[in-house]
Amino acid sequence: MKIKIIAIIITIFYSFIKSQGYMNAIGIGKFYSNQGANNAMDGLNCLSPSVSKNINFSNPSTWYKLKATYLSLGYSLDYSLLENSSLANAYSGLSSALWIIPFKSRYSIGLSISPYNNQKVSIVDMDTLSYIAFNDTLAISHSFKRYGGLLSFNIGSSYQVTQKTSIGFITRVIFGSSRQSEFISFSGSDILKTSRSRYTGLISDFYLTIKFYDDISFHSSFKTTLKPIEIAQLDKHLFDDVNSNGFHDWISPYFDFPFPDSVNLYPEYRWKNIHSPTGLQFGLSKSFNKNSSLAFEWHAINDSPKEIDRIYLPLNNWISNTNSFVLTVSRFASITSLNLIDRFSVRSGIKYSSYLLNNDKKSIQEYGCSLGGGFKFKPIANQIDFNFCFGYREYPMESEKELFQQLQVSLSLADMWFIKRRQK
Repeated sequence: MKIKIIAIIITIFYSFIKSQGYMNAIGIGKFYSNQGANNAMDGLNCLSPSVSKNINFSNPSTWYKLKATYLSLGYSLDYSLLENSSLANAYSGLSSALWIIPFKSRYSIGLSISPYNNQKVSIVDMDTLSYIAFNDTLAISHSFKRYGGLLSFNIGSSYQVTQKTSIGFITRVIFGSSRQSEFISFSGSDILKTSRSRYTGLISDFYLTIKFYDDISFHSSFKTTLKPIEIAQLDKHLFDDVNSNGFHDWISPYFDFPFPDSVNLYPEYRWKNIHSPTGLQFGLSKSFNKNSSLAFEWHAINDSPKEIDRIYLPLNNWISNTNSFVLTVSRFASITSLNLIDRFSVRSGIKYSSYLLNNDKKSIQEYGCSLGGGFKFKPIANQIDFNFCFGYREYPMESEKELFQQLQVSLSLADMWFIKRRQK
């Protein structure tokens, strides 16, 4: 009887207050492509040259122009805060690990791993409900927590077709898991329902770079889903968390109810299409001299999952379309110059994005800007880079803004491979 009452309360009375940012609770979580800059080396550029006049580490069709093998590691610190709230979301971690091997100045191959999305969210019912039963007033509150996320293991390559045309691709193997917990505080006793989700999928991006003139280049990419993101979800029974440790167990003298060995697990449910992105990207870059460039990019992504409504979404919505516009200015570093100032690079840009929510057909508006730089050292152009991105988002469901900041730092080490050594 007690469980039935709780189930009715969950169905009828469920509201949310502000937490780690609404994007973490929309769909399967906040994608890192919506987080800020892709990496410290490229800043806001996803296609156009950023590391040097002809190279972008996010665009594999430019990798063959590298003069050395690169190993790059990046670290990111992300922070977001709702304008009129003291609740903030801050987390940090590895943002990218990239290894690129060019050979014969015409081919390249690269491996990388990076986060794909962030599912960390903690949501609490804004109202404490009162329920009268058996002449007793019971205070009831509801909360939800989800943590975990998805990773992307990437395999990429490039090939120079002609002197002015090159192609490339990246295949992304998506995997990861998350845990969800729903809490009902029932007059001092916590009733919990937990579940575990595992994800797998396969996404590919194809790239094309065409050099119209010595100072003008066109870049494009096409995203397609080879295998939609699949989820395997295992739900567990409700239980009374007597010892308040968040796990279904028993620790003497406190015993969770029912006992863990007296209940059977539900079967694991599988849904084969909860995320299926397709998209186009276009970029145009103009070089003014050997050390500076102006670039404009447009990104459009469409997500048409067929079974996302079958899984539990903290906020009952998901992003179906994304459109982004980026304008950047870059000054490249020169490793051959004897002037120390010339070894510093500078990157800055502005970005506007619109994220269309599927259910209410309203959009999240995002405005951001980025400032970064780097320093090249050693004869084969090792480099250290940083990038700071900040801005705000306007949500249709709230009048206030979400302020976000991102700081990224990366270190790239270069080495010469495939060189025939002269025998002594």
